[in-house]
Parts: sequence; structure tokens; C-alpha cells
Amino acid sequence: MALQHRPTAPHHSAQDALRVLETVTRHTSGVTAAELGRGSGLDQERLTALLRMLRREGYVEQTADGAYVTGEALARLGSADGREQAVRDKLQRTLDR
Repeated sequence: MALQHRPTAPHHSAQDALRVLETVTRHTSGVTAAELGRGSGLDQERLTALLRMLRREGYVEQTADGAYVTGEALARLGSADGREQAVRDKLQRTLDR
């Protein structure tokens, strides 16, 4: 009898956070918590906790009118500048050796 894979709670948390981030990135002018709830399928309590964590870590920001937009940390993850700098640093270390 084969065991069926069941994700653990940490996997659910990561999946939920990614679902929220995907929803925020689709709304370039901002998205409300209510819209995020509908778009992510998460209940309000879970969504509030995730948004608090994502704001604290800089992945989302909340605008003056309460909407959520992508934050600096998320922008850095997708930044070509960061990758280019990492390649330059590695090349410099190789040249120094």
C-alpha cells in the first residue's frame, strides 16, 4: 500500500504566502485585503497573519488608502542588478586568486 503525500503545515504556509504575493503582483495599482482574500482563497484570520509577516519582511507594502502593493524585498528577488553584481563579485574573486 503506497503512502499518499500530504504537505505539512510549513509547506502550506509557504504556499499561502506565495499565493498572496502572486495576487498582489497581478494588481499593479494595489489590491485590498478583501480582494486578496477572494483572490487567494484564504480566510481573513490567515490572510491578516500572512500580510503582517510579508509587510514586516518587506515583500509587500500598504499604501495610505490601505491597498497592498509589492515591496522592495520582492523587487530585489527579481532584480537583474542583484544577479549581475553576484556574477561580478564571483569573477573578481576568481581573478584575485
